Amino acid sequence: MSPRRDPASIDGVLETCLDRVLGTRGASAIWRIWSDAVGAAIARRAEPVRLRGRTLVVAVSSAPWMQELNLLKRGIVAAVNERLPRPLVEDLFLVLTEGRASAPPPTRRAPAPTCPPPPATADLDGLPPALRASFAGVLDAWRRRARPR
Repeated sequence: MSPRRDPASIDGVLETCLDRVLGTRGASAIWRIWSDAVGAAIARRAEPVRLRGRTLVVAVSSAPWMQELNLLKRGIVAAVNERLPRPLVEDLFLVLTEGRASAPPPTRRAPAPTCPPPPATADLDGLPPALRASFAGVLDAWRRRARPR
């Protein structure tokens, strides 16, 4: 019989599994420390997607932020590695994700609706006089608007 071990924490088990999936021991910590390493403003607009070798792939929300992060690459890599148990990242690969998830696929525009011809004044004969007068005013306005210019 083997000696009893203390139960493992769920965090530890998940981290071990993620490290195995990522293929690098300690790589799952990148996602945990990302916001602290880059700051809240950048973390809202960019997030790590995967670690490919020693290159961290980062999804960026817009082209201006992508340009800004491109200029800050060295500092971001240094800040991330500083917070990891051992340096894992040598470079960042930025991927633009602007509008991809939320934008609906392009659709054809429907043709502009055409105004149907106004009803004939004979259709108003069965209405009470006040309502007939009101509709007659609307029909007159409709006819004036529908005249070719």
